[in-house]
Amino acid sequence: MGTENLAVSAEIPRRQVDFVFDPARVPIDWYRGDPFQSTFLDALSLLFPEGERFFVESVKKLRHHVTDPRLDADVTGFIGQEAMHGKEHRAFNEMFQDQGLTSAAKLERQLKGLLALVRRGLPARSQLAATCALEHFTAMLAEAALRNQRMRDEMDPAIRPLWTWHALEESEHKAVAFDVYRAAGGGYARRAGIMILTTIIFFAFTAWVHAHFLAQRRLLFRPWRWARGAAHMWIYPGYFTRLLPAYLSYFRPGFHPDDRDTTALLATWRERLFGDAGELRGNLRGAWPSQEVA
Repeated sequence: MGTENLAVSAEIPRRQVDFVFDPARVPIDWYRGDPFQSTFLDALSLLFPEGERFFVESVKKLRHHVTDPRLDADVTGFIGQEAMHGKEHRAFNEMFQDQGLTSAAKLERQLKGLLALVRRGLPARSQLAATCALEHFTAMLAEAALRNQRMRDEMDPAIRPLWTWHALEESEHKAVAFDVYRAAGGGYARRAGIMILTTIIFFAFTAWVHAHFLAQRRLLFRPWRWARGAAHMWIYPGYFTRLLPAYLSYFRPGFHPDDRDTTALLATWRERLFGDAGELRGNLRGAWPSQEVA
C-alpha cells in the first residue's frame, strides 16, 4: 500500500443550493467581457455533469475497501456535493446553450462516449486514479479562485456565486478520492502514470470543446478577437501557468492533497458564503450534517 498515510477531513456537508441563470440577463462573455476566457470556462462547465458522475462511480466501486468510519462519512459527503455540482452546472450549461452554443449537446454526447471507453478499458483502480488526477486539477483551480480576489472580480456577478460555491466544496472534499484510492491499495506508479494520461486527454478534449464553441461564434480563426484573453490566462497574470508547481507536486511519491493546508481558507469561505449573513444564504435550501437552515 506504500508509505503514505490516510488522512480524512472534517465534516463534508451536502448543501442543497439553487441558482437561477437567465440567458437574457447574463452576458455571453461573462468573464472580463472576453470571448476566449468565457468560452473556455463554458467548456470546463460542460465537462462537469458527466465528469462528476464518473468521479462518484469510481469512488463507489472501491468504497468497500474503506474501513475508517470518518473516511466513509466523507465519501457520503463527497457524493452529495458532486451530485449538486452536476445539477447546478447543468443548469448553467443550459443557459449558454440558450445563448447560442447549441453544439454543447453534441459535445456532451461525445464526452459520454469517451467516458464509456474509459469505463470499459480501465480497471477500477485506474478509473479511481483518473478521478484523483482530475480532483487535483479542480482543487488547484478552486484554491486559486478562493485566494485571488482579482480572478473572482473578473466574473459577472450573476455567475460568480456558482463558481465560488463550487470552489469551496472542491476544496472541502479534495482528499476524499485520493484517500479511497490509498485504502483500496492504489500505488504511486499507477497514480503518476494515470495523471500523465489524464492530463493529455483532459486538455485535448477541453481544447476540442473550446474550439467548437469559438467556431460556433465565428471567432476560431479570428485570433485578434481572442489573443488578449489567451495571454491573460497563460502569460500575464497567467492564472493557469501559475498552477504548474502545484500540478507537479502530484508526482512526489509522498504527495497528499492535504499537504496544502486550506483549513483557515475554508473556514473563512464557509462563513462568508453560508454563515448567518452569508452571501449565498438565500440560495441554500438545506445542508447536512452541520449547516442546517434555521
